[in-house]
Amino acid sequence: MNRYIIMGAGIAGLTAANAIRQIDMDGSIDIFTRENNLPYSRPMLTKTPFKSFNEGDWTIYSHEWFQQNKINLHLGESIEKIDADGHKVFSANKEYCYDKLIVATGAESFVPPIPGSDRENIFTIRRSEDIMRIKRAFKQNTDAVIIGGGVIGLEAAVELYRYGANVTVLEAMPYLMMRQIDKEISDLICRKLSDVNIQTDVKIAEIEENQVRLADGRAFHYDLIVMACGVKAEISAMPCQMNIPRAIEIDDHCRTSVDDIYAAGDCAQHKGVNYALWSQAMAQGEVAGKHAAGFEDAVLTDFDTSLVMNSPELSLFSLGDLGKNPELNYEIVYKSSNDDALTFFANPSQGEFFEKQYLVDGKLVGAAIVGNLTFMHELKALINGKEAL
Repeated sequence: MNRYIIMGAGIAGLTAANAIRQIDMDGSIDIFTRENNLPYSRPMLTKTPFKSFNEGDWTIYSHEWFQQNKINLHLGESIEKIDADGHKVFSANKEYCYDKLIVATGAESFVPPIPGSDRENIFTIRRSEDIMRIKRAFKQNTDAVIIGGGVIGLEAAVELYRYGANVTVLEAMPYLMMRQIDKEISDLICRKLSDVNIQTDVKIAEIEENQVRLADGRAFHYDLIVMACGVKAEISAMPCQMNIPRAIEIDDHCRTSVDDIYAAGDCAQHKGVNYALWSQAMAQGEVAGKHAAGFEDAVLTDFDTSLVMNSPELSLFSLGDLGKNPELNYEIVYKSSNDDALTFFANPSQGEFFEKQYLVDGKLVGAAIVGNLTFMHELKALINGKEAL
């Protein structure tokens, strides 16, 4: 009987466990997590109103599911060391033996080395307890500074604004989400979020006692700060012989450089790339679980890499190449709700949209929508070559 150990109870680890059970009904499966609550949907941390957030509303699997699938869930117990030669892992108080080990430890929030970044009332958003800490620090008319203008930063900014905060977003790059969208879309987002003070192309000099001071001398008062500067792979327990450039390098079968150890999700990179996406974690978790259980044909395939935000204040979709390759000649096509003046929307803010398409040699290679996202699935199919223009 095979012994499977899974480090991490996020969607990568859970998907791996489910995939194992599809093939091996008898092997023992133990999942370890440092959190004390049932695994929940982590993206909902910033997609759910802060005022009503409860991780219990977004539980992925119940206690009964773990029992029915004969999976041992170790809450509040993380693996701190791996003995790859001895096929053992160690938590704080116990050792466990494995035949196959799947590392799905995820990532931690990256906090840049800004002077003063260790002050009080500076938060990251990675776990449910982070949301609770922010709620406890929040007061009426709080001045909130978000450092980082990516998806997490903007979602947090919108929720804090809806919660009653005066919000400033500080982004180091010349415009928002430079890898996923273009400047025109970024400018449109800034106009849509006109009640949020969005500052791009900034360099932070220091976080002082009650203000964030920029290198150009400007300063922004804060009562709380949210760091939304991306993530870094959680690899602290990995054995020294493992190949870890920035995250754990895996092959097409999610195998690491160490025998009988697989990796999946935010802690892993495939061909040097780590998108840190929910879809990536699910795809890699399934392959890792199936291959570990003996299905050798399990191999990584394409997964959804689109960017999607959807809130009353801002809905955004982006996928593909938005004019980023200087060697290509792009044709740009615009569409908007203004093209059809006779269309009526019960909720104008959700009905209105601005769409920008990028084509190369007549093929759709990238697109973005701000506003109504009804047609994003059709655009995905076109960009991925599953439908013809």
